[in-house]
Amino acid sequence: MTKIIPRELIKHLEWVPGQDPPKQKQVVQSISPITPIISNPSQFSIDDILKGKTFFSEEKKDGKYVGMAVALAQALEYAGTQGIVANMPEFISAKVKAEKDHDFWQKWYTVHTEENIGIDKKGLFYTQNEPVLVIVNGGGILTPERIKQAYTEGLINNSAKYTDTEFDELLEGKLLNGIQIPLYKFEDIKDGKSDLSHQFGVVMPYSIAQATKSGYHQKKQFLENPLVIARAAGSLDQLEAFYEKAKASDGDLGNYHCFNGRDASVPQGRVLFVINDYYGLYGYINLDYIGRFVGVAPEAHGAKK
Repeated sequence: MTKIIPRELIKHLEWVPGQDPPKQKQVVQSISPITPIISNPSQFSIDDILKGKTFFSEEKKDGKYVGMAVALAQALEYAGTQGIVANMPEFISAKVKAEKDHDFWQKWYTVHTEENIGIDKKGLFYTQNEPVLVIVNGGGILTPERIKQAYTEGLINNSAKYTDTEFDELLEGKLLNGIQIPLYKFEDIKDGKSDLSHQFGVVMPYSIAQATKSGYHQKKQFLENPLVIARAAGSLDQLEAFYEKAKASDGDLGNYHCFNGRDASVPQGRVLFVINDYYGLYGYINLDYIGRFVGVAPEAHGAKK
């Protein structure tokens, strides 16, 4: 079976200098005091996420898409301070439980997970001045306001360009809204770190992420892919079931990234997507695109009061 990625997902990639579409198979400085985040991985159930409200926007401004920022703002407003916008690990678990006629399988979704690259100047996680990838779930640098700021300032590699301060503080777990999130080394996740909160980050050497294949994977490749493992942190116990349910008839499942040849010396980031069926986990879509997020309000059935 020949796999064709829906054009609505990649049409914005056509004729963008310096970025080719994925190959297809043939057959501001923090000034607020830091507040620790409370880890509560079970505040919302998978059923709550499956019944969450979808926020979609394809709004444009001056001929360019701003829908991702608009949809995220709407989802966050709906969720409020006590709700959530579904992230990548939560979406993986939700798709495992969902029937194949559920919208989660019929449509692509943007997830509240971002991938950021930059230099670890202090060697907080690996060696000093080593390029790293920081995957943040549940909200990090890319708030709706920060995404809009990136639109105004101009994107770099179709991603938001960060200040050194933003990335340096992220590596310390500090967000610009005054919240501090837990960060874990990739090795901790690979070794089975569990009991993760909704909002957390995973740090891995950028060279490892760059070296992973971007495209379709057979089962062993997919389950052992370091970038897949980092992206799925918090739902690794569901990863094999996700593969079995999402794979194509020939056993392929996608995991795409845009790190090949990309320099991390200028800190930057973009958000992730989960694509229909076997297209899988997707990090190749520009930041200036449409968005479809799932928000869960604190009144959701099953949420702890």
